Amino acid sequence: MIPERPSDMAAPVHSMDETLYRLIFENSMDGLMLTAPDGSILEANPAACRILGRTREEIVREGRSGLVDTSDPRLAGLIEERRLTGKAHGELTARRKDGSLFPIEFSSVVFDDPEGRSRTCLIVRDISDRKAVEADRERLIRELQDALQRVRSLSGLLPMCASCRRIRDPQGDWHNLEAYIRTHTEADFSHGICPACREKLYPGH
Repeated sequence: MIPERPSDMAAPVHSMDETLYRLIFENSMDGLMLTAPDGSILEANPAACRILGRTREEIVREGRSGLVDTSDPRLAGLIEERRLTGKAHGELTARRKDGSLFPIEFSSVVFDDPEGRSRTCLIVRDISDRKAVEADRERLIRELQDALQRVRSLSGLLPMCASCRRIRDPQGDWHNLEAYIRTHTEADFSHGICPACREKLYPGH
């Protein structure tokens, strides 16, 4: 039989849990903040300090109104969503210490602490790089769409006179081949004389 561990040597489970949670909080790559539903901030981890460009004390002092662009129209809706459902997830505009604005993605959940007080856990990610990639992709798509709109191509069978080589349009009018192609495509022409025509037109030269 394995002897029981002396009671004075048993590690308190509550203390071990707190230590584990503190290690996760301190070492998370995402910004983590313990907040209250009124916008007060009670605690912030090192990642949150890095993302927001502020110290823990500055984050706690500023609160929600100092860290988030309150003119962002999405803010009120997300706060109301959290009030009604107990959680919210979305994107907002945050403010660094130097006043610069940048996009963040966040998740927030309301819970009660051991004393029965309402608290919120806030997870924050800086999505500036992702937004920049999305903007580049959208710009490229717009440029391609613009290019496609500028490019006009010919397809199908073109009615052409076997003698004069003019082309008949859908309205029944006949057009010079070069003029028709210029009108319906981005192509243009440069002129020269091929060897066979040169020999025919200028024999001996």
